Amino acid sequence: MTDNTASLRDLVFTTETVPITDDLAALDTLLPTMPDALEYHAALLERLPPLLDLRGRALVHTQQCERFLSLAEADPSALEHMVDIGNALALLAHAGGIAMLLVPPGSPEDHFARAMLTKERGEQYRNGIGVHDPELMKRALRRSFADSQPRLVIGAHIPPGMEEAARRFSGAVLPQPGDSDGTAPDIYHLEQGLALDEWFNAPPDLVTLLDEARTLFAAIEAWSQAEPPSPFRYGGRRGALILAYAKLCRIGLWPARNSDDLLVKLEVERLASERADDPDPMRALVEIALGVGRRIARQGGRFVTHLSGVEL
Repeated sequence: MTDNTASLRDLVFTTETVPITDDLAALDTLLPTMPDALEYHAALLERLPPLLDLRGRALVHTQQCERFLSLAEADPSALEHMVDIGNALALLAHAGGIAMLLVPPGSPEDHFARAMLTKERGEQYRNGIGVHDPELMKRALRRSFADSQPRLVIGAHIPPGMEEAARRFSGAVLPQPGDSDGTAPDIYHLEQGLALDEWFNAPPDLVTLLDEARTLFAAIEAWSQAEPPSPFRYGGRRGALILAYAKLCRIGLWPARNSDDLLVKLEVERLASERADDPDPMRALVEIALGVGRRIARQGGRFVTHLSGVEL
C-alpha cells in the first residue's frame, strides 16, 4: 500500500482506544501466580520473550519514528502539537532495544539475534552513526558472566537453519498488529497517534518504580543469605534482577515532569554507579536509558532538568 501522507497534518488518526505497553513494562506481566516468590521469579526465565520478537517491535517503532521526523520536516509548524506522538514512538523503540539487551538469550535463534545485534552495533559505532555513548554500548554488549554458551560470531554467511531468523532481524519480515489488551506489547503506527499521545502523557509513577526495584534488590539479598539454599535460588535471583533493572531503565527513559521525578532519576544514576556486584551490561543499560530520558527532557519547559543547581 502506498503512503500518500505528505506531512503531519495529512495524518488520519484512528479514534479507537488502543491500550499501549512497552517491552520493559511487559516483563512484569510474565510472572506466574505462585505462592513462593523465589520460585515464581525463577519461572520468569522460561517466559521471557524471544529476542527476535523484541527486535521486530523495535524496528517497527524506529521506522515509525523516522516517518514522523520526515513528515515533521515537511511541515514544522505542526510539530509543536504532535511532538508527543514522536516521543511515544521513540520511547517504545528504545524500550524494545534495551529489552533486547536485558533479556538473556535462551534459544539458538536468541543467540543468533544477539550475535547479529553485536555485529550491527559494532559497525554503526565504527562508522560514527551510533545513537548512544560508544563506551556505554560496548559495556551493554559485553557477555554476562552467567552466559556459559559458546560465543556465536556472525561472519559473511548466515549459519544454516537461521535464514528466516536473519530475515526477521533485518526487517525483511516485520510483525503485524495484534489484538493486544494492553498487557502484552504490540506494534503501533503514526495513525494511532491519539493513543500514543495519551500514553506518553500518562507516565508511570517513577517513585513507585524505584520502590519496586529496591524491594527486588532487598529480596535478592535475602535469598542469597537464606539457609538452607533453595533449589530456585539462582533462577529466582536472576529473574528478580532482570525485573529490577527493567524498572530502573523505565525510570531512565521517561523524562522528569516534576522535582520528585528528577530526584528519582538522580537516585537511579547513583544505584547504577554503586551496585558494582551486579552485571555491568545491566548497569550500562540504565545509563543508556537515562541518556534517552535526558534528550527527551531537553525539548522544553514541560520537563524538569534542573534541581537546586543540579542538572541531570
